Amino acid sequence: MGYYTKHELEIIEGNDNVTDYEHEIGEVNGYGDPFGEECKWYQHEKDMREYSQRHPKTLFKLSGVGEEAGDIWVEYYLNGKMQRIPAKIVFDDYDPEKLR
Repeated sequence: MGYYTKHELEIIEGNDNVTDYEHEIGEVNGYGDPFGEECKWYQHEKDMREYSQRHPKTLFKLSGVGEEAGDIWVEYYLNGKMQRIPAKIVFDDYDPEKLR
C-alpha cells in the first residue's frame, strides 16, 4: 500500500535547454515518468532539487493533488532550492441575503 499523488510540472520561466523533463526526471528518480497517472513518488523533493540544479536558470512549478481531501500543494524549484505552498481552503462568511 502507499500514498498516491497526481503530479504536474510546469516551466515558469527560463528554459536552460530543458527538452524532455519527463524522461530526464525519470532518470533522476530511477523508476520513470511520474507525471502520467497518480503515483507514489516519495522522494519528489530530493529528485526535483537535484533536477533543478541541472537546469539552474529554469524555474519549475510542481503541483500535487494527493488522495486525501485537501491535500493540494505547489512547490517551486530553482537551482536546487525549493518553496512549498499548501492550499488554503477558505469558506465565505455566512450571508443571510444569499439564502434561497
